[in-house]
Amino acid sequence: MSPTPRILEVTQRVRGYWREALGALCALLVQLATIPRTPWENDEFLFAEAVKKFEPTIAAYHPHPPGFPLFVLLGQAFHELIHDPWRALVVLNLIATPIGFVAMSRAFRRWTGDADLAVCGALLYYFSASYILHGSLAFSDPIAIAFVALMFYSIAADGEKEHDRAAIGIGLWSSAAIGCRPQFVIAIAPALLVALLRMRDNRKRLAMLLTFTVVSLMWFLPLIDAAGGPRELLTYETQQARYFVAHDAAMSRGAKTTSEIGIRFLLHGWGSKYLTLPLIVLVALGVVPAWRRRRELLPIVAFTVAWLSFELGWMDPTDAARYSLASMIFTALLAAFGLGAIRASTHVRPAPWISAAIFALGSFAYVRPIVTPMSRGPSPPAAAAAYANQHLAANTIVLWDASLRPAAEYLMPRFRSEAIERGLRDYYAQPAIPLVLFVDGGSRQSGSHVFAWPESDAYGKLTRNHYRVVSLDPVDPEERYLPLSGVYALERTVEGDEWRWLAPDATIRMPRQHTADVELRFRLSSDSPYEVNRVRIVVNDREVAAVDARKGEPATAIVPLPPNEANIRLLSAQSFLPADVLHNRDPRTLSVQLVYLRQR
Repeated sequence: MSPTPRILEVTQRVRGYWREALGALCALLVQLATIPRTPWENDEFLFAEAVKKFEPTIAAYHPHPPGFPLFVLLGQAFHELIHDPWRALVVLNLIATPIGFVAMSRAFRRWTGDADLAVCGALLYYFSASYILHGSLAFSDPIAIAFVALMFYSIAADGEKEHDRAAIGIGLWSSAAIGCRPQFVIAIAPALLVALLRMRDNRKRLAMLLTFTVVSLMWFLPLIDAAGGPRELLTYETQQARYFVAHDAAMSRGAKTTSEIGIRFLLHGWGSKYLTLPLIVLVALGVVPAWRRRRELLPIVAFTVAWLSFELGWMDPTDAARYSLASMIFTALLAAFGLGAIRASTHVRPAPWISAAIFALGSFAYVRPIVTPMSRGPSPPAAAAAYANQHLAANTIVLWDASLRPAAEYLMPRFRSEAIERGLRDYYAQPAIPLVLFVDGGSRQSGSHVFAWPESDAYGKLTRNHYRVVSLDPVDPEERYLPLSGVYALERTVEGDEWRWLAPDATIRMPRQHTADVELRFRLSSDSPYEVNRVRIVVNDREVAAVDARKGEPATAIVPLPPNEANIRLLSAQSFLPADVLHNRDPRTLSVQLVYLRQR
């Protein structure tokens, strides 16, 4: 009995998709093998809080602007099944990986005209160092990338009947990508314009626009409602715009050169130089065959140019590896064309597969120092929180630095918590209340507890370079004081050095119940424009000591204190502007570092 036409059609489809299915399975298995045990990055905690209660407001920041409404709504749907807000987002992104892989492969297949090259190009993308690391985290990027891939698959569709469905698909998937990651509107808008102009008739244009509008309203109206109304939403988004201009587009770039910024955005997402250099060769080989298909590739070119212009010009370079996931799609496509050129010149048919496999193994080896501890145990913030929950007294006040506030609120709800500067001000004169600093960085203080992952080149290139080392650092009553003026925020390094920069005229107040004297230590940083800076120490308007602060070993002063109230004024002979010396955007005026204060 001969097979029916329906069975033959299904068989042909299975044979046609086996490459995509195999590649998607491999990508999924890698993500399952590297699935994190606990939350780790700052935004993950904000997203998890938003899944519990969607509050895109200035007061709550659940999540941060621009709100990521569809990502949160999908997370809430998964939360109904999984009953863990953070884990719900992780599972959502795990499911997004094979879907995005198949969609990207099919889009590449239409553009390259070759099934092997298409799947190998998708393998290069989904086995890039950045995607291996970020694909299973509770970020909006993986699911948004899957929707972008589906959008490109719809744009690449040809044939009259398929094009009818494709017009609806373009509107649906582009809106979904923006709903999950609203920043993508910058890149998606020009791609949609190109797709719109290339459609054959107004009926298809109307279908795309209507679909985009309806789907967008389905996630935008809940965003307005959760924010408390249009005016509140505008305030919420405006605040983020101001922060973006001041931080991402300015201060975060510091003294980095244009080439340094370009390398972070264009290359670091792919990992080691031993991977990026061969990849550059593949991209160069792929330019000519891609140029021959330039008309078909115009939408993804418009998408990539817009996104690259935005990230290179304004986005925070510390997050470059993750931000570049969108622009890396076109790089992977050019590399796929390059693999075709190598196959043609070597006459080795499996050459693209061999190359993709070598690249995948190299990427995994490069990112392994991060994903291995991530998948086997708690992150440093989670480990610190677990220790605090188990060992600290119930009345302990947890003082967080700004980067760890979401982690403190999500992981340690049993404790009252405040910002470091506010908490030290509120409790500096209350010795009976235990205080502990929850900080990003190491500590050398007695009684502190440090939680860390191993150092690696991958961590510096692929992450913000935060949260690798986290400390719980108790603040003893003898260490407490109140900064009154000219005393900048506490800073620390991964190795455990900590200090406060002082303005040339700084004043601190000791608790009323203090000992007879206090020990102070001062130091100059290695990049200070002078070798020595004299600090005069005045207590209650009477000069009691002077010390010469130098680079290297701190200079010590023993300062006698009068009974009751004691205000210590620190007058430095020299000061400098970091913006002039280091050519960054730091607006402070600095003199010396206060590295130690303790009553004796």
